[in-house]
Amino acid sequence: MLFKVKFFGGTILDIIEIILKMFNLYTILILINILGTWIDPYNQMALFQWVRKFTEPYLKLFKIVIPIGNMNLDMSGIIGLIVLDVIKEIFLRAFSLGTF
Repeated sequence: MLFKVKFFGGTILDIIEIILKMFNLYTILILINILGTWIDPYNQMALFQWVRKFTEPYLKLFKIVIPIGNMNLDMSGIIGLIVLDVIKEIFLRAFSLGTF
């Protein structure tokens, strides 16, 4: 009965649900960061500064800049979203198989 195990007042399913919501929140923050690079490329707006403070450490792992003419295309947001989705899927499959 893995699903009935109590853990600090909640069940394992409650904890899994919270972890999945954290994955979704971080995905939204990365999307806001990507949008912020278009709206505020010089990082002057407080909202985008706050979002970048949380997302940049993760996105630096995937920093790939492709020069296009006199512009640069940063692929870290796209790669970061893909990797985050793969990690989330692995987490879901591992839980559904009962390895936790």
